[in-house]
Amino acid sequence: MGAWWKIAKLELTLAFRDRESLMWSLVAPIAMAWIFGSMFDSKPPQPTRVAIDAGANPVYVRDGFAELFTREGFVVGDDGIHVEFPDSLMEKLASGDSVNVKVLQGDASDNRARAVSARVREGLYRAVFQAGTVTHASPDNAKLDLSERGPLWLTTQTLGVAPRVPDGRERTLLAMLIMFVMFQVMTFFLQLWVEDLRTGKIKRIAMSPTRTTDLLVGQLVARLVWAVLQVVVILGAGSLVMGIRLNLNWVHMAVVLGSFMLTAAALGMFAGSFFKTSEKATAVGVMISLTMAALGGCWWPLEIVPPAMRAVARVLPTGQAMDAFSNMLALGPSAPFPLVNVLVLLGMAALLLPLAARRMRAQLIN
Repeated sequence: MGAWWKIAKLELTLAFRDRESLMWSLVAPIAMAWIFGSMFDSKPPQPTRVAIDAGANPVYVRDGFAELFTREGFVVGDDGIHVEFPDSLMEKLASGDSVNVKVLQGDASDNRARAVSARVREGLYRAVFQAGTVTHASPDNAKLDLSERGPLWLTTQTLGVAPRVPDGRERTLLAMLIMFVMFQVMTFFLQLWVEDLRTGKIKRIAMSPTRTTDLLVGQLVARLVWAVLQVVVILGAGSLVMGIRLNLNWVHMAVVLGSFMLTAAALGMFAGSFFKTSEKATAVGVMISLTMAALGGCWWPLEIVPPAMRAVARVLPTGQAMDAFSNMLALGPSAPFPLVNVLVLLGMAALLLPLAARRMRAQLIN
């Protein structure tokens, strides 16, 4: 281990000696996750509701698709995700004409809407092979059978197939994890840097044979180690105390967390280079971290905010991390690797780290 590790250990030792920082880092996120998580019912989420509008089509069109949705666990009624079929659906299928079915999402989540769309496509594929027979049958005897019985079995698969609606406690646990990792690097470690500059400790180290690069790397490593400790404690408490079992790909989750922690640490180091007093650093750090948590989806799902606010979340590290975790929770271990989220987070870190290093070097000289 080089000088950077000694500097990192020094910063971590100071952090562990501060009881207030320990409480905010380890106790507060667990308490808040339990408090907010207790607001959610532990019962399974309500099934997806579907409203079918068959228009001028015969009644067997609605009955056939209603049976398909019911068999797949959906609830068919007068409200929910609206499915509108074009008039003369079966005649168009029989003649080979194109068919456009509208799936109106409404207030439902993206994953639920994609699941409904997948079932509609599946039903249309099967209806094609019955269109000629059904259209020539008498109205009283016509029936659209979209079950899997028969010589042809079709399976469609999309990211929205059978989505799992995340339990509120699961989402809250991950949201508190994201928020408090950002909170710590934007408050406590930011305050440590400013205080070290004020007392001259960091400048004395910089005047020693220690390289400036080792000093900056040590600062970065200390923040990352503290963030890893938070992750272990919060996820461990969520599993042992709150009984939360996250069913997702842990390798993918580790990559997202690592990318987010690197970005958060870089942002904290960059922000710390703008302050000369610890009071101002702490106040602004709290404001920035809480604002980024709220806008990034840690306080409420991004699905309920206007499109403009969802666009804002995409340029924040908290929003990228929560977007990746939301898909992981909904799709489980089969969720694809969140490559876009990881690349955006690493791009943010690559942009912020050189800027932070440049400003922090300037502070050591002045």
